[in-house]
Amino acid sequence: SLFRSICFNGYISYYVFILSLALPLVSLAVSLPGMLTMRVRLFLQEEEGVFARTRKGQALPLRLEAKTPWPLPSGRVRLRLSVENTLTGGHRQEQLVLAVGGKPLVLERSLASSACGLVACSLSKVRACDLLGLVALPVRMKGRGRCGAFFFPAVYAPVLSVRADHAPDSEGERYSQAKPGDDLTELFGLRAYRPGDKLSRVHWKLSQKAGGTLVKEPSLPLADCLLFLLDLNGQGLEADVLLDIFATLSGFLLQQGAAHRVGYREGRGLAFLELAGPEDARPALEAVLSAGGQAALPALGEGDLPRGISHILYLCCTPDPGRVQQVRQLCPRARFTGFCTGSAGGLGFTEVAAGKVVEALNGLEL
Repeated sequence: SLFRSICFNGYISYYVFILSLALPLVSLAVSLPGMLTMRVRLFLQEEEGVFARTRKGQALPLRLEAKTPWPLPSGRVRLRLSVENTLTGGHRQEQLVLAVGGKPLVLERSLASSACGLVACSLSKVRACDLLGLVALPVRMKGRGRCGAFFFPAVYAPVLSVRADHAPDSEGERYSQAKPGDDLTELFGLRAYRPGDKLSRVHWKLSQKAGGTLVKEPSLPLADCLLFLLDLNGQGLEADVLLDIFATLSGFLLQQGAAHRVGYREGRGLAFLELAGPEDARPALEAVLSAGGQAALPALGEGDLPRGISHILYLCCTPDPGRVQQVRQLCPRARFTGFCTGSAGGLGFTEVAAGKVVEALNGLEL
């Protein structure tokens, strides 16, 4: 009969051969809808485009999610995870394979950095494979294949002091260009009226012209100008020590109410930020860390440095005699204090080794 002919044991090898040819097609047919609808994202926080923030040495949860609306098994997702510290240049890669079924799969990794910096995480070579792993298709990321975290420098507590001529003084002749204060003798700017504003600060004439109530904002006096110059001209781990020094000294000055500025390389030029209150510390550190490291300050010319500088704190990896002379000539009357992580080369810099920041800063007068 036909049934006996089909079940003849001499045909088993043919059946196995036909099944082996059909199995890849069956695997692809089952997996293909899931492969085409596969979505992968990498995130530290749920808000897109928001950087996570923590201190160096601490860990953050780095999450990798793969999902598809296809209810049947969708095979595996192969990808490469890259993690790079843009300040130190430290870089590592990890190959991952995720088995995705009908439910979303979330893989969590611990993201930590022993050095400060902006740590950028990214996915590349993301491929969705069928159940047998014979066919692979690229997966679209839709902008969620990257995320990052700021690892801020350590802030120590050495014994420091501030000179009397650097303390805030309401009689100062210079004023902040970045934020308002409480000196009514100098106008910082105008803004719209807010409930609770004093009527005595309303600018009535301009309010009539503008068609809305405008309030005068007083200025913030700066009795002195202390300037940090960050010359990150060495290896990344050396820059980490220098930023520990900056964060420690800047944090102390802000606690004392002493405004100051920081200059650092941004692109091909020199950028300056003003720190007048504790709320300015985090944005300033983020700006410096975002600029990256291992880049010396550009050549300085007349007018490149702010006016009224009375004290320069020059932080560098290896002092460059020509650059140091440039800075001293541009501000001949300013006090000069230098810190470096390499050899001072007889330029009067204080050499600071990793783990010795407190000892190097103890007794410093700003």
